Amino acid sequence: MLNMTRFLSLCATASLLCWSAAQPACAQTAELQSTFSQSQLASMATAFGIPSDLFSADHDVEMYRVIYPMPYLGDTVNVSGALFVPLGFEEPCGLPIHVYMHGTLFKRTDAPSFLGSEGMFGGLMATLGQLVLMPDYVGLGTSQLMHPYVHAQSESDAGFFMMKAADALSGELGYTLNGQNFISGYSQGGHAAMALARDLTTTAYGDEFTLSGAAPGSGPYDISGTQFPLTFDAASYSNPAYLAYNVVGWNSVYGTLYEDLDEVFQEPYASTMLDLLDGTHDAATINSACPPTLEEFVQPNLLDDIFNNPDHPFNVAAQDNDVYQWIPEAPLEMYYCTQDEQVFYQNALVAESWMTAEGSTMHEAVDLGALDHGQCAGLAIFGATLWIEDRVEACTDGVLEAWPRSLGMHPNPASDQVRLAGAHASTSWKVFSVATGQVVLSGQGETVRLASLSAGMWLVQADGLGRGLLSVTR
Repeated sequence: MLNMTRFLSLCATASLLCWSAAQPACAQTAELQSTFSQSQLASMATAFGIPSDLFSADHDVEMYRVIYPMPYLGDTVNVSGALFVPLGFEEPCGLPIHVYMHGTLFKRTDAPSFLGSEGMFGGLMATLGQLVLMPDYVGLGTSQLMHPYVHAQSESDAGFFMMKAADALSGELGYTLNGQNFISGYSQGGHAAMALARDLTTTAYGDEFTLSGAAPGSGPYDISGTQFPLTFDAASYSNPAYLAYNVVGWNSVYGTLYEDLDEVFQEPYASTMLDLLDGTHDAATINSACPPTLEEFVQPNLLDDIFNNPDHPFNVAAQDNDVYQWIPEAPLEMYYCTQDEQVFYQNALVAESWMTAEGSTMHEAVDLGALDHGQCAGLAIFGATLWIEDRVEACTDGVLEAWPRSLGMHPNPASDQVRLAGAHASTSWKVFSVATGQVVLSGQGETVRLASLSAGMWLVQADGLGRGLLSVTR
């Protein structure tokens, strides 16, 4: 139920901080939307197929819709997001921030602050003891603007300025922060997570929030050199609505991709796309209005013009939204699946290769197996949540202790065997499937032999030493 007293208090505070009429955006407000009990969250985890052996609901959670200002196209606009606050968290060191960036949405009311299906993950993350922030992005949630789909700067800004809003709301909502800041996201959210991680590492944003780690999944990090060319390397694409979303969204930012949409798409599709991209239609509706082949959808000769002209406006925009050319200073895990038909796994390999060539030692591209985009989502999102949980610093007598629950394994990734740090001959260990929670290997000693495991991500737990995620390569 809505806590009206708290909401009115926050709004009264915000009304004193509203900007002038020339800059109408206001300070952050928060409205309680729902409260989830531990039992509800445990049931939700079961419904999502999260193994009970690997997940426990430790806290009740409150979910707020936060409205906050952010810069956009030289102006300041109000956007929304979902804030999940774990209750009964009494550790004096405070909560870590976990910014989760959502995937592709077309309907504004499917956004996290309206508790769309992806937004429900926030409660499952927060019950572990994380302050979870889910930005809706410009043009989604309460924002009535055109959503600039896979636009890196606005994605990053939506995340960063929600972090500022969450910090400012801490006194009103009764929590403190421990200074750790993590990011995850899947699909478009993988792109957005990389954009925010980059900016917390390479810009002044990092002076306010130091990045502790990021785990993006299946994101189009290299739009110009990988995602765009591979999309048009086939006769059809699994989600042609994404192409229209991309073109129209970027044109709302740059204004250079077209004057009339029929310069890009053939009729009758050009005449229907703008109405369908009004924020009230879902992906299935828009995809069903697109033709089965790209040849029928895109104007003849347009692709040749783009591929043969590095300065074509689409190429310029694509390069502006590539998000992989930076050097991580905190751990970075990039999850991918090799049968992904929507976001091609080569995006992660290109990013890994570039970072390695530039001398980075803090990154890793993790193969979760031969799964498609939908199958990969649960593994990547849940895997990232566990990866972050294992890096949250424990609080003992008001003092943070680094990463006590994370089991050290060397090498990781591994193909033949892995050594468990701190283990001895009598140490018992188990290897779990992240997908099912089932024990697939068990034994004793300091070495785990991996010959029976397929490529992908596995969870290893050793008595007295904690647990950790292991990437097996083949």
